[in-house]
Amino acid sequence: MKKETNMQDNIRIEKERKYWDKNAPRYDRGIEKYWEFYSVLVDKISQDAGVGNTVLEVAAGTGAISLKVAEQAARVYGVDISPLMVDEAKKKLEEKGIGNVNFSVHDAYSLPFDKDMFDTVICCSALHNMVNPGKALSEMNRVLKPEGRLIAPTICQGEYFKHKLMMTIFKLVAGFPVFHKFSFEELSNLVTESGFIIRNEEVIREMVFPIAYIVAELNIDGKIESV
Repeated sequence: MKKETNMQDNIRIEKERKYWDKNAPRYDRGIEKYWEFYSVLVDKISQDAGVGNTVLEVAAGTGAISLKVAEQAARVYGVDISPLMVDEAKKKLEEKGIGNVNFSVHDAYSLPFDKDMFDTVICCSALHNMVNPGKALSEMNRVLKPEGRLIAPTICQGEYFKHKLMMTIFKLVAGFPVFHKFSFEELSNLVTESGFIIRNEEVIREMVFPIAYIVAELNIDGKIESV
């Protein structure tokens, strides 16, 4: 059974890497279409990440959020499943000469960090792209300190029928790997079921799809204890 599970994980990882590697060179150009909104979102995340903290960004992409957070964090680690996305992030890191950020290639389901290591974990607009987002959230739970904070702005295509339809078409035409069309309630339930208590939740509608901006703290009773 373990061998079969590992094989399934390897197939999933390869599919995800292939898609995001393909899109890495043009990813930032796509973001620029919504840059005014996106820059406000990045600033908001950076403020909520706190000052002087050790921060992890899961699904860091080309690094815009990690590099912004690094302006006031003690240390930032950004991980992504795509080697080419990480390459793009490292180019920015080198250009900016920032010394307190480390980018690396890792799977969100198996983070290479000890438990209770981070003050803040960020996962921006990625949970809907994961086959098993609950597994990734459990890993984020594990590596957060008991007083740690999760920041998880997530696209919620499932709140309105028109957005469900738009994403279905986008997936068929562009092959976009969306596995969950969350409603706001479904996303909230997923976060709480993964051992968190939501402290702030608001809806941002400036993009094509609405985003649920969630800030949560660990529910100590739901803290993952395994290494």
